Amino acid sequence: MKPIKTLFIILLTTWSTLCFAQQDKHLQLLNEKRKACETIMASFNGKTETIDLLIKEGEAGLKIVNPKEYNYKILFSSAVGTGYYYKQNFKLAKQYFEMANEAAVQGNMIAKSAKALGNLISIYHYVGMQGKADSAAQRLKQIVETTDTLKNKTDIYFNLGMYNQQQKFYYGIALSNFLKSVELHKPIVDTTKILKLKLDYGSKLMMVAEIYLYLKQPNKALEYLNESKPYLNSSIVVDVAAYGKFIRSYALLNNKTEALRYYNLLHKVVGDKPGRWSELVSSSLEMGLLALKDKDFKLAKSYIDKADKQSKIDNNEVLTCGVNQAYGDYYKAIDNKSLAIKYYKMAEHGSALYNKEQYSDLLKALTQLEMASGNDKVAADYFSRYVTLSDSLSQRKISLNLAEMEAKFQNESKQREIGALNKENEAKNLQLKQERNTRWLLIGGAVLLFIALLSIYLNFRNKQKANLLLDKKNKQLDQLNEQLTGANQTKAKLFSIISHDLRSPVSQLFTFLKLQQANPNYLTEEEKVQHQKKLMQSSSSLLATMEDLLLWSKSQMENFELDIDTIAIDQLFEEATLLMQNQAEAKRLTISTGNIALTNLQSDQNLLIIVLRNLLQNAINHAYTDTNIYLNAAINEDGKSYLSILNQGEVIPLEKINELTTDHNVSSKSSGYGLLIVRELLAKLNASLQIKSDENGTQMMVVFLG
Repeated sequence: MKPIKTLFIILLTTWSTLCFAQQDKHLQLLNEKRKACETIMASFNGKTETIDLLIKEGEAGLKIVNPKEYNYKILFSSAVGTGYYYKQNFKLAKQYFEMANEAAVQGNMIAKSAKALGNLISIYHYVGMQGKADSAAQRLKQIVETTDTLKNKTDIYFNLGMYNQQQKFYYGIALSNFLKSVELHKPIVDTTKILKLKLDYGSKLMMVAEIYLYLKQPNKALEYLNESKPYLNSSIVVDVAAYGKFIRSYALLNNKTEALRYYNLLHKVVGDKPGRWSELVSSSLEMGLLALKDKDFKLAKSYIDKADKQSKIDNNEVLTCGVNQAYGDYYKAIDNKSLAIKYYKMAEHGSALYNKEQYSDLLKALTQLEMASGNDKVAADYFSRYVTLSDSLSQRKISLNLAEMEAKFQNESKQREIGALNKENEAKNLQLKQERNTRWLLIGGAVLLFIALLSIYLNFRNKQKANLLLDKKNKQLDQLNEQLTGANQTKAKLFSIISHDLRSPVSQLFTFLKLQQANPNYLTEEEKVQHQKKLMQSSSSLLATMEDLLLWSKSQMENFELDIDTIAIDQLFEEATLLMQNQAEAKRLTISTGNIALTNLQSDQNLLIIVLRNLLQNAINHAYTDTNIYLNAAINEDGKSYLSILNQGEVIPLEKINELTTDHNVSSKSSGYGLLIVRELLAKLNASLQIKSDENGTQMMVVFLG
């Protein structure tokens, strides 16, 4: 029996030793693959052989990793996903980054989950899964509020910036997130020797420059691009992106010398290396447009041909439609209408799908070319689509700007509320801790009665402090509620004003278009020209009205400042008359300049033109048909400068005048929101509105008090 027992112990010991040896070998293999992936990532330069090696090592690691070894699974999946991302194989990149995110969630590794989600935001956008991109962005916003790691925060803000940039028109929020990312990354890059971290910082600087390029601020873009120069010459991917942005910046500044210098550097970096380099296409198109501006048509054609050749290698519709539109611009410039139309139509599908602003320009060009070619019906169709798209883009910009402002306000409000709640929780936790200490002291018995009484006294005093603190927080909350109520009232007022001020010009524009559509064959060529002129005037009036509303909405914000300058009265009256000319002609009214004893004044011209336009609109609405409206400017008996509008219409009772100049609750049937805008803007201009009405006419007078 004893030999059997001894043999069993030997076998058990041998089996345990083999298990531990296998486990040690498994960990050794995992660590070898981990180290290989980390080494490649730390010195990543974007070269094809480096990308292939990263994918190979990552896939090898995934083959040997166990299901619950989350750390290794995240690392290897991210490595493979990164490789396929740089190969622009977004379908496989998505698959591996989702695997990394799933492992991070299962292992409760929030920071590593954030990194995977950041990569997935861009990938989801590229493959057309915007809903998933939105969900990933929401999760990142939650994570950034809880993480305290500097590296995690800078990466999350960068990925949120990428998400905002992809949404279009949210460039203000995108810029804010990119700047936060750069600010948080700066201390890291100043102390690290890891190449990957330095290259990441350079890429973040370039994304700030990208936003400024979209906003047509090339000097600001160059400021950040120059800051990224120390991080160049280490990665072909980073170098190509940087040189492409340098070319665009100098092209916007019309600096052909510097644009050409960076164009040559870009081609020197790429050399004969095969690959999809979209910057080669876009930079050649930029150089071609510069040559077109100089009317160097031969040079322009050579650049566009280079872009065409590269776009065929990339085989991407976004690039090919840009090339075709550039060919259209070229042939239009040399007055070859048939080829220009051909290439514009080849670019039409891609532009409509990927770039609405570019598509708008394309429709405008096709309208001009078809009209010049005598194809009036085709030109009218393109013009109709152009007008519809332009209106849609303008409305979308307004809506998204409002949404962006509201999002900023809500975000700041939530941050303040979170801070207040955290402080309140700290106070409550402190209070609970003190009560727990008091309870234990009371249990100590009669011997510790003096200590217990002292503790009760201290507890009572702390409660008083807590109550005072709570009362203070309640007052702060009341102030927040008042600010929120004011913001909601301003938003409601803005929508009401839009309804009031846009109805008339839109109605007039619609009437003109309806007339032209209903009776196209009954109009002479001269009448068609007159109608086209009126359409342009109505569109200009509508655009001016929208700009007025945006300016008024800005005047409702905090820190709004006036732009005081010397205003020429005759030019001011001429601009106001031009804006309202169509409405005046509709009632057969004549707008004339009366007494101008005052030639100029000091004020904010933007606000003042809104005031005059609204007052002139009211004068037109209440004037008799076939009468005159007079614009006057002088100094009254009190030595105050004033502007006035005189019209011939029904006498307004004194009671009604008092209501118009003082009431804050406006009737939708009478004055509308026009006089409300006037009163609010005049208050900012230190001026007042006075209305006089008798049998000689009604005079609305703007009197400047200072």
